[in-house]
Amino acid sequence: MARRKDSGMSVNLFPFLSILVCIIGCLTMIIVVLNISQMNQAEGQTPEEILRAQEWMAIKKDQEKEREEYDKLKNLIENMIQVNRDTIAKRDKLQRLKEMKENQEEIDKSRNELIAKINALQEAINQLDGQYPVITKQIEDLLAELKKRDLPPDPPKLRVRPSGSGTSTFPYFVEAADNALMIHKSLTEDPVVIPTAAIGQNKEFVDLLKIVAGKRHHRLIFLVRGSKASANSYNEASKFISAYNEQNKANQQFNRIVPGRLPLPAEGKVDLTPFAQYLRK
Repeated sequence: MARRKDSGMSVNLFPFLSILVCIIGCLTMIIVVLNISQMNQAEGQTPEEILRAQEWMAIKKDQEKEREEYDKLKNLIENMIQVNRDTIAKRDKLQRLKEMKENQEEIDKSRNELIAKINALQEAINQLDGQYPVITKQIEDLLAELKKRDLPPDPPKLRVRPSGSGTSTFPYFVEAADNALMIHKSLTEDPVVIPTAAIGQNKEFVDLLKIVAGKRHHRLIFLVRGSKASANSYNEASKFISAYNEQNKANQQFNRIVPGRLPLPAEGKVDLTPFAQYLRK
């Protein structure tokens, strides 16, 4: 059968189909790109929002850590308060034991037990000595407050002048006041106050004696008030220094302490300005 020839009026649809396929492909690619973009936005959140969320989580973690540290400090403070209460209780118990010591019959019944308790409680008292500067500071603050309340003016300062001891001598000044010794270490700070009854147990005074006995040119000078109580404080300190010299005389590096004495003719605060080079500013 003969093949039929196409007439010149036939229509070719290939270009239109090609364009339609291209448009469908472009739309498909746009849809895919939009879906991927939405997925990268992490459920609708922008990168800035994600960064802020991460920063907030870090801050929250730091707050939790600080809270833990706060709880630790709080527990530590509570433990210190409890230790302080226990120390006070031990001190009261020691006082009761000292009162019991006056009764010889009771001591004979439980001598060994009482001795052990007294030794343990004496250690607690030694620990309380470390709190003594704090108590002294509170007393000084109260005295300062009293001075502000329409009290009579303080007596003039007593200036201590050099007495020709030589430039090679390094002096250390201790004021013998009523029922106390006062170690002067600074021109601006208040002296260290030591009750006369606690001279032998006070670490500040014993350390001072070690410093004075450490070198030959060190000299201990007592500033003695004119009252009977001040003289008694000086005598008690002299007795302790004599015993200290006797105790350490076998030490070849130990220099015997020979304290000097300088009387203070009147009341008033001691002024050691001429010896400023030997004292803290």
